[in-house]
Amino acid sequence: MAKVTNTYTMEKYQRIEVIGRGSYGIVWKAINKQTGEVVAMKKLVHERFHSMEECINLTEVNALRMMKDHPNTVNLKEIIKENNVLFLVFEYMEEGSLYNHMMRRTKPFSENEIKNLCFQVFQGLAYMHDTVGYFHRDLKPENLLVSKDVIKIADLGQAREINGRPPYTDYVTTLWYRAPEVFLYAPIHDSAVDMWAMGAIMVVLFTLRPLFQGSSSGEVMQRICSVIGSPTETTWEPGLYLADMINYRFPEYPGVDLSAFLPSASPAAIHLITKLLSWNPVWRPTAEEVLEHPFFYGCDTITTSSQKVVFNQELLNALAISEISGSERSTTMEEDLANLLPENPFEFM
Repeated sequence: MAKVTNTYTMEKYQRIEVIGRGSYGIVWKAINKQTGEVVAMKKLVHERFHSMEECINLTEVNALRMMKDHPNTVNLKEIIKENNVLFLVFEYMEEGSLYNHMMRRTKPFSENEIKNLCFQVFQGLAYMHDTVGYFHRDLKPENLLVSKDVIKIADLGQAREINGRPPYTDYVTTLWYRAPEVFLYAPIHDSAVDMWAMGAIMVVLFTLRPLFQGSSSGEVMQRICSVIGSPTETTWEPGLYLADMINYRFPEYPGVDLSAFLPSASPAAIHLITKLLSWNPVWRPTAEEVLEHPFFYGCDTITTSSQKVVFNQELLNALAISEISGSERSTTMEEDLANLLPENPFEFM
């Protein structure tokens, strides 16, 4: 469990350099002067904390403390409150974010490298979703940290409890990795948004370029339609209802086979990414199910649930899995939708 300290502890840390900066605050590389350990120190700048209880009850802190035992989630080492400002001290990951790791490369990752990286992330997500009961909501290469051959999930500032109370109106994740149901202001969403993000991240690892790049929500949605084809009553009827509620019209595209964008990817990789990038959240496999996918055959799976779906080779070759164990997710978003939509509907530019 992370150590909790009220004051004076900051004196034992010497800040070395800024390694991250965002709307949440600042992250420094620092050193513990007593032990010589190098750490990452995050200062939250937009909130004032008057008690340590407020700090501990923060969603990010609570989720990190609950996930401390998993090797693929970043380790929160210490919680410090000084002058009503909260500092979170994390383990230091030498190579920084996956984004920085990609920027330093001159050629895309091999499929074996992608398999190793993604398997670790899906293990972390399976633990987060099934055991801890949170979903991340802001998965992107910048929020995955790398050290040698280990990758860890970080920055849980937007995480929410899976059984928490909707709607989630303050969703701010990066456009390129945002699930369609969030664009359409679905008042109820869950861990399936993380699975969509992972599908988009896998494409980036193969190509070093984002698949759904755009400078606005409308551009990204148009790009999604052009790649996977516009949704229909068969592929995502609730999505058509959501769009109608905010007067959004999907651009009409037939879609293309993902192998056109990923010529170096194996059929197993194409199949998995295709399922992750399903319009209907119910059709996206869970993290636990992904660990059983043929793309990861040969990898050691951490079991977090008694329920598993087995992907067999016949289905893989046909690319024809219809629905993947989605019974626990709601299949209709219409219920109470009108009452839950935000006052200012999403505007597609």
